[in-house]
Amino acid sequence: MLEIKYVFNCMELWGSFFAIVASIYLFIGKSAIQDQYKSLGRLELLAGIMLFFDSWAWYFDAVPGALNHSILLVSNYVSFICNALIPVLLAEYVILSVDEEKRSKRVIIIVSVIAVCAVLFLAFSQISGFVYTINPETNEYKRGLGFVIWTVLVLLEANVVFVYTFLKKESMDKKRFGAIVSFIVIPIIATAIQLFVYGISLSNIAIILVALVMFAQALEDNAKMIVEQRERISNQEKQLQDLRTRIAISQIKPHFLYNALNSIYVLCDKDTDKAKEMVNSLSEYLRANIASIDADKPIPFEKELEHTKVYLEIEKARFKDRFKVAYDIQVSDFEIPALTVQPIVENAVKHGLCKRNYGAPGTVTIATKEDDGFVKVIISDNGTGFDLDEYNSRVRSEGEHIGLMNVKKRLEIMENARMEIASSIGQGTTVEIFIPR
Repeated sequence: MLEIKYVFNCMELWGSFFAIVASIYLFIGKSAIQDQYKSLGRLELLAGIMLFFDSWAWYFDAVPGALNHSILLVSNYVSFICNALIPVLLAEYVILSVDEEKRSKRVIIIVSVIAVCAVLFLAFSQISGFVYTINPETNEYKRGLGFVIWTVLVLLEANVVFVYTFLKKESMDKKRFGAIVSFIVIPIIATAIQLFVYGISLSNIAIILVALVMFAQALEDNAKMIVEQRERISNQEKQLQDLRTRIAISQIKPHFLYNALNSIYVLCDKDTDKAKEMVNSLSEYLRANIASIDADKPIPFEKELEHTKVYLEIEKARFKDRFKVAYDIQVSDFEIPALTVQPIVENAVKHGLCKRNYGAPGTVTIATKEDDGFVKVIISDNGTGFDLDEYNSRVRSEGEHIGLMNVKKRLEIMENARMEIASSIGQGTTVEIFIPR
């Protein structure tokens, strides 16, 4: 008849193999819950190590021999240590399973302190055999009087984690909560039974089962998160395409086209060469605006600057000597979202310079320079300026300065890109765009 210890030995070896393979998968597998995957991987790895050494302890139990005795000493000691450390890693996994703003690391500190006490208690009892003994002649494992104390310490760790999990159940996924509770409660029940039943490793068998449950739940959770991410990315792409279309269309304003065409009409009789230049500039302007609809990635700054110059040529033909343009381009080897500079320049010309009622023509300046990990694009004018507080109160309704809001939205395509506005009534406006290197 097959001895019961060999049944447990085989079960624990297979459980160890599964747990270690699961941990490897969690460490190297791509996931949407990377921190949680790695935390569970550490937990599964420790469980696998514990099951592996405990299987050796079962296999060599009551098998005489000096080498076997050494194996039993090491196997039992490592298995007990792992038992004390598993609740610590479980606490880490629970913390990462809670919504970020509701997390508290206090529980892992408490559990770690109890675990240290348990490990020290086990270490000091090795000489006296207070927790367990291994007969050097027969290699038979036997519990000591301190086994109950040891078990109580480990159960205390598990109960602390259980209380924290229960208190935070509203801040974690319901299925995750169920899997974690099963990892705590089932081994606790098995350990409690094991206190009164000798010769059956119920707690470790329970850990095999709940480790499988935890792994399966993490896979399901990750698959769900990946699906949600794909849906979110798909929605973002649709929103971005819609945004690009709306911004491109908004830049082709009817009154601008009417005024440009009217200027061309007048020039046809007075200066046909100038009229041809303006027709060419207008066609280039419209082509660049329409092309921006499909520009899902940032474009070279030089291309955006060229589009801005085309716009300015049209406006200069219309407004004659109403404004001047200055350039201070110190750096140009970077990319920027399409229709970023031109709308700001248009805003400066239309709402700043062309509303001046005093003195010489105003000036719009386009400049770029390096600035501590960023390229700074600066568009400034000495026009009429505006009240920033009033502007901030009007942007939600997409009022007079919609062009600036559109630029801000386009900059959101690039990580860490931003725009800052400074303006004073009667003095002008400065818009700074920060593009990360």
